[in-house]
Amino acid sequence: MGKDQRGKYQRRDKIARLISWGHWFTFANIILCLFIGLLYVEASPESPSAIGTLYMLVSWLGHFAFLPFVFFIILIFPFCLIVPYSKVLRGLAALVASFGLIALIADALFFRQYGYHLNTYSLAQMTKDAEAVFTGASFVIISAVLLGFLLIVGIELLLANLAWKRLSDLQRKKIGAPATAVFVLCFFVSHSVHVWADASLYTPITQQDDMFPLSYPTTAKTLMAKHGVIDVESYQARQQMLMATDKIKLKYPKQPLLCSKKDFEQPATIILFNEYSENINAALAGSGLTQTQVTMLAHPRQEGGLFQFLYGLPDFYQDTIERQKVMPAYLKPLNDFNIEMNWYLSEQWNTDELSLSQFTDEISTESLQSFTGRNNQRINVILLTEDNTDQLSGILAKAQQHQVLVSYLSPKDQSGLLGKEQFALANMTVPLWQSNLELPKQPIAGLMDIIPTVMDDRIACAGSFKNYTNGESLHSQKPRWPLIETYSPYIVIYDEAEITILDNSGQFNVYSSPEFTLKKGSEPPVPVLIDALKDLKRFTETQESGN
Repeated sequence: MGKDQRGKYQRRDKIARLISWGHWFTFANIILCLFIGLLYVEASPESPSAIGTLYMLVSWLGHFAFLPFVFFIILIFPFCLIVPYSKVLRGLAALVASFGLIALIADALFFRQYGYHLNTYSLAQMTKDAEAVFTGASFVIISAVLLGFLLIVGIELLLANLAWKRLSDLQRKKIGAPATAVFVLCFFVSHSVHVWADASLYTPITQQDDMFPLSYPTTAKTLMAKHGVIDVESYQARQQMLMATDKIKLKYPKQPLLCSKKDFEQPATIILFNEYSENINAALAGSGLTQTQVTMLAHPRQEGGLFQFLYGLPDFYQDTIERQKVMPAYLKPLNDFNIEMNWYLSEQWNTDELSLSQFTDEISTESLQSFTGRNNQRINVILLTEDNTDQLSGILAKAQQHQVLVSYLSPKDQSGLLGKEQFALANMTVPLWQSNLELPKQPIAGLMDIIPTVMDDRIACAGSFKNYTNGESLHSQKPRWPLIETYSPYIVIYDEAEITILDNSGQFNVYSSPEFTLKKGSEPPVPVLIDALKDLKRFTETQESGN
């Protein structure tokens, strides 16, 4: 055998040995990734079905075995051929694996806290939240990441060297082929099952789509429609049925309200007109009230506006509340503390279309004439129409010593507006007037915020308002962005620079704000959508079905 040929064989053996080492080094990192992957599994909601749980297990094995394998094929395997020097390769592989692991750990910890994965938006959100806890928190996080990275580099170098030194022993092990077969099988089975689940709209499986990082499970909508197995229109129709509000399982309040009474005796009077009009606003301007610097959004429908005000919830819940006749959760602590809440209707109020009894039987109303403005501790809600404008001065005179808030359930008539134009800020905004209240400037607010604002002075509950409303107190200095509203059948996300409108089939449009110009091809950040939907469905336990 010639010298050149012998050198060729030696090089081939060396490369084969390096590739074998790479397999075992990758296998070690697969084990590490599987342990890190348990953080995602533990942080995710428990699947309501055995099939969903089994899919989660199979998907976990397949996905976290696939990630290190891809990194090996793309970043390590080529260097085995190009740079066949074990010391260089071990150092390079340890460095690459360390970057991958630190990113995976950071993403897992972020996912546990926020419910979605790292990207440029989420990094900015994390920094903002960290600085809100204490100044310099971002520096602490960066320092922790650097220290963690150095620790992982040390672990990876140890694994790389151990795998190289004990390669002969490892090659005699019989676990490589069976383990590889299990991982490959799990990967393909999880994707195949997902195709079926997506076609069948089997939510215990499809709701896991965003659980793992860099996960793009094969979907049925395009794959099977392409081959004529399912009809796209039928698929979309069934998807809309699945999203219908009659599938909602209500959990309201979110937790039992544990509240304490504040030392505050001043009564409050909330006056709401059914619809905005210039005549009413002119009367309010001359009444001695002060117009707040709050951009208050009404509801396109008066009925929806009444519901949002009454419950502090999006109208997404309206049908369910009406069927179940659930009492507004805040009424119980008010009753416990002997804080009266009285409801007054004018004779002109349309009780056929805007009746409180359609939502709950626990509220009794009185006529407007019975409002005396007594100064004992109480909360008054007065519902008026434009026909009652001349009575406004008398009502305000009786409430002179009260905290007073005045606004509208719906903006001016929108019948002339086209399509989604009605959701532009200019078309949804109504004035909010006040007396004996000091409300800071707020760039965005909604009818859901009125009740929390009044409650804020009177009762303090564990979990603040989160257990009984999607609204927030307007006493807060914190900007309300983004404001998530539902104007059935639309979900509207008002953010500082854009407005996103989604329908119940998942289609969306993004508009600039406040101009309301369509941003063609623009998509809202996925974390914004996830946060919006999580906040929207805070009081829901979706009924899962395999049908």
